[in-house]
Amino acid sequence: MAAHTSRRDLLGSLAAMGVGALLPATAQSRKGKIDVHYHLGQRAGSNAGKTVRRLNWTPEGAIEEMDRGGVAVGILSSAAGGGLPQPRVWNESAAQLARDYPGRFGLFAALNLADADASFKEIEYGADVLKADGFGVLTSYGDLWLGDPKFRPVFEELNRRKAVVFVHPTDAPCCRPASMTYVKAPMNGSWLEWPMHTARTIFSLMSNGTLRQLPDIRFIFAHSGGVMPLLVDRIMGMAGDDDFGPETIHALFPNGIESELQKCFFEIAQGYAPLNMYALRKLVPDSHILFGSDYPFFLPSQPAKGLSDLKLPAEVQRAIERDNAAGLLPRWNA
Repeated sequence: MAAHTSRRDLLGSLAAMGVGALLPATAQSRKGKIDVHYHLGQRAGSNAGKTVRRLNWTPEGAIEEMDRGGVAVGILSSAAGGGLPQPRVWNESAAQLARDYPGRFGLFAALNLADADASFKEIEYGADVLKADGFGVLTSYGDLWLGDPKFRPVFEELNRRKAVVFVHPTDAPCCRPASMTYVKAPMNGSWLEWPMHTARTIFSLMSNGTLRQLPDIRFIFAHSGGVMPLLVDRIMGMAGDDDFGPETIHALFPNGIESELQKCFFEIAQGYAPLNMYALRKLVPDSHILFGSDYPFFLPSQPAKGLSDLKLPAEVQRAIERDNAAGLLPRWNA
């Protein structure tokens, strides 16, 4: 879910900032889980109940929750920052937090793909100055999904840099909560539409050739890929319909649908139930499944317990909790 950090709060945190590279892993950060779906909360006034960790967020409280869940490192990302016209302020604030608490936080620098020129500048700054672990984008921008040709030049640059790209869902014009008659308070788009949007954007990246033609981007999709793992058999069945024919399907997916998806990575926030994990593990190798919590909206201890309850082989659980992410993100591979 989105972490809505005000511009005023971010600017305040920048007052004493000196821009510099993120620090390397510490001995403490080499031991525990790597959480690749970790948001900055909003530092605000006094609040009560469940909203405290969302709206009265502090680094110290966040680290306490990380420790309770056995999380050594949280890779900071912001769905809100990914959609901001100018995400630089968020990126610098998140990078400063990582420097203030060395070895506990990494960074997926936010990009606004709706502005290609700004995205090129932010990729250069994020990679070369902030030394970010990767970049964070949304499932769509306006009416455009990630496979749209408009975004191709930016993805070509990310491919050139062999970047890790974390994809977080957001609302889309097609299906905003206000227009969906099923939505009743306190529901919002994250309840049902976001898992659908994740599947839509994955399919757009497949059908437009981005996954196949730009193979050096390592995409991470949130929430175990939404509903995508549950739709693969249906898509393959449709592709096998006689009305299409093998030549048409081969033109869309020359290497096969499953081959396209097996290149992607998926984190397990809100997607660690037995049914979700069974579908995901049938779709991709265990080496492409990562630990994520969606903090501060959910506690790291929740996916930690859910994963443990699956009773996976110890080596598989360890790979999901840490080793797979460490292999993707060199700074934490120690």
